[in-house]
Amino acid sequence: MSFFDKVKASAGIGHAKVDTRLNETKVRQGGLLTGEVLIVGGSVEQKINSIFLSVETSVLVENDDRKYRQNLQIQRVKVSDAVIIAAKEEKALPFSFTLSHEAPITSGRKEVWLDTAGDVSFAIDPKDKDFIEVSGTEVAEKVLEAINQLGFTLKSSTNLKSRQTKSGLVQEFEFFPGADFRRHFTELEIIFISDIAGTTVYVEMDHKAKGLGGLLAQALDMDESRISLRFEKRDPLGVTEISRELRTVLLDNVR
Repeated sequence: MSFFDKVKASAGIGHAKVDTRLNETKVRQGGLLTGEVLIVGGSVEQKINSIFLSVETSVLVENDDRKYRQNLQIQRVKVSDAVIIAAKEEKALPFSFTLSHEAPITSGRKEVWLDTAGDVSFAIDPKDKDFIEVSGTEVAEKVLEAINQLGFTLKSSTNLKSRQTKSGLVQEFEFFPGADFRRHFTELEIIFISDIAGTTVYVEMDHKAKGLGGLLAQALDMDESRISLRFEKRDPLGVTEISRELRTVLLDNVR
């Protein structure tokens, strides 16, 4: 590469472009994400030192009585070591990795995405963002269906920072109670913390939500939670069984 070509690349002129192509944009927590990273050479030969995929979302934070959203990296996966890409050359690098169990359920909203970043000599780092739709683990989906069967209505779901997870994220679901529970409490809060073996469901019943995201996320960070249920993958339960167990737990713990 001539000195003039290097100068052009360093200014971002004619640099390589990176594009991630997913085989499927819908994936379950703990499921497999596959696809390829396509590199298209610019007007000069370049060396890409490495390529990474980053799974990201946004979390709601509160500081000095001000609420705002902040991007948070859930996991980072290396796709490739150093690659030389010639001018106008195209290279496809396949990838496959397991999505973190802590990626939040998107519930139809595009809140989780892949950022593609290449460490490129003499060039502006190319970036590529691809949104994915994340469904819960089998247990989480069954619990959500059981909550629906019990007459609860989803109020909101919020991504919050937490010290209790590897990613630093928990997703808190808030529900309005149905007729059978309305006289006992005004809001139900649920947090799922899943791993390869199963899912723990943390539950809080509020008479009045306080602070950012209610009470449950705060309680977890203080290592406190009045109610939790553990469901193992090796002992699968049906929605009706989970609904029955959840109903018993809630009524046994009303204040």
